[in-house]
Amino acid sequence: MSSVLHPVGPERRSTYWRRRLLAALVLVLLLVGAVLGVRALLPETSSQQAVARLDPEQVSPTVGAPTPSASTQTAATDEPSATSSTPARVEPCTREALDVLLTSEATAYGPGVTPRFVLTVRNSSETTCTAEIGSGMRTFTVQDASGEQVWSTADCQSSTSTQDYELEPGDSRSMRTTWSRQRSAAGCPDDQPVAEVGTYTVRGSWNDVSAEPLTITLTG
Repeated sequence: MSSVLHPVGPERRSTYWRRRLLAALVLVLLLVGAVLGVRALLPETSSQQAVARLDPEQVSPTVGAPTPSASTQTAATDEPSATSSTPARVEPCTREALDVLLTSEATAYGPGVTPRFVLTVRNSSETTCTAEIGSGMRTFTVQDASGEQVWSTADCQSSTSTQDYELEPGDSRSMRTTWSRQRSAAGCPDDQPVAEVGTYTVRGSWNDVSAEPLTITLTG
């Protein structure tokens, strides 16, 4: 031990100390090189796991995430949604489900005033249904006091358009027309005379279902 702390030899003591320090430095460098060589031989996954333990944010959340297979995606797509439902088909209204009402804008029309009539179809049932409404489904007629027909929308029908409407209970759709006070005939000839002053019966029907007739008066 004394020879380590107090080197003995023909040379100066400082020379021996420099040699020992140099040998110690070489030994330290060899140890550092050995440690670095061992770390370089470690698997890559071990290095990544070490980094993850130190700082989890450095590992992408998509690394190692499983990719759904095509069969899994198809199964997920084909499976019906728990909240999906097929709307029930609404059936056409029966005649018993509908009320047909005929009204007039007035009960008496003076000189130059054009009579206006309204035919209303109402769902009086407790079930929603559909009804075809339009000029092709309704007819208005006017008869004189003797019962002779003096005017009909069927004589001069300019449109036969219709449309299906969904009627909830209590809902209704109306169809309107005006009477020029001129008589009409089949084929709609334009040489018909004007109706005379007097009392007339107005009738209206929808899809061959007749409404309650009403009476109007032409006063001049």
